[in-house]
Amino acid sequence: MTNSRVARLAAGYAAVAHPGPSAACTALTAMAGWSAARQSAGPPSGWRHRLLLASSAMFLAQISTGSLNDFFDRGFDELHQPYKPIPRHDLTAAQALIFSLCSGAGALLLAATCGRSAVKTMAIGLASGWAYDAGLDRRPASWLPFLTGIATVPWLGPMAVGVEVPRPRLTVAIGGALGVGLHLANGGPDIEQDRLAGRRSLPVLLGPRRTRLGTHLALTVAAGLVVASSPGRGRHLAQAGALACLALLGADRLLARPGRGPGQHPFVLPVLGAGCLAAGWLVGAAREKGGPAGQASGS
Repeated sequence: MTNSRVARLAAGYAAVAHPGPSAACTALTAMAGWSAARQSAGPPSGWRHRLLLASSAMFLAQISTGSLNDFFDRGFDELHQPYKPIPRHDLTAAQALIFSLCSGAGALLLAATCGRSAVKTMAIGLASGWAYDAGLDRRPASWLPFLTGIATVPWLGPMAVGVEVPRPRLTVAIGGALGVGLHLANGGPDIEQDRLAGRRSLPVLLGPRRTRLGTHLALTVAAGLVVASSPGRGRHLAQAGALACLALLGADRLLARPGRGPGQHPFVLPVLGAGCLAAGWLVGAAREKGGPAGQASGS
């Protein structure tokens, strides 16, 4: 195998891993675990090590979901997105599938080292991503895997740390709103291509204008929940995250959204807004009880 072929293969694996979303979900897992540890009366010994393992598991799970999506979408991409790795012949469909399955197995094994609750949470999230890839992304229920999958991300960290999820119902509500908003933001640029391919995902059924409106509405609901529930000591951080999110949504509303092309991510402003909101929410919540996790230096 020549050096150029090795380089193309490596680039192909990196592309099907979808490194941006993978890194974002990994960071959210780590931040949620750290925040929950800070809010607890004292996390169990070894919590930092388990949180590292859980965050690594989330990274592998996202790689698995992303590469499986490219595997199932290879025919669609051949016609509509030929710049993607499989149509470009950077790697084969079989290589993408094996990469996905191995990454998924690694995610479950790492999560299993963090306890039964952590591996169950990981299994739900991974199953959500795989269900989306395997066909739900083409159906009216395309929003459901995003809702369940994203909602489990802020649960994995606390489960691995060994503490209770702070305000579990609120965490599910915020995660679910973020999931629906991100699904609409992600699907919006592909509406016309998906419609021509006969897909009936939620963004296709809503159309471009209502999809963008739905994106902004879902993320605004999440921002409202964060601000309304933020603790006194961390309220300014939650408010700052919510304001940054709303400002980015406002900018997204003013800017024209092009179709997706090579290296183009026209949904980046809503995604950045969701990231700012999540950071403000979790860091602000961590100030509620003043940082007992920092005292667990021997863990």
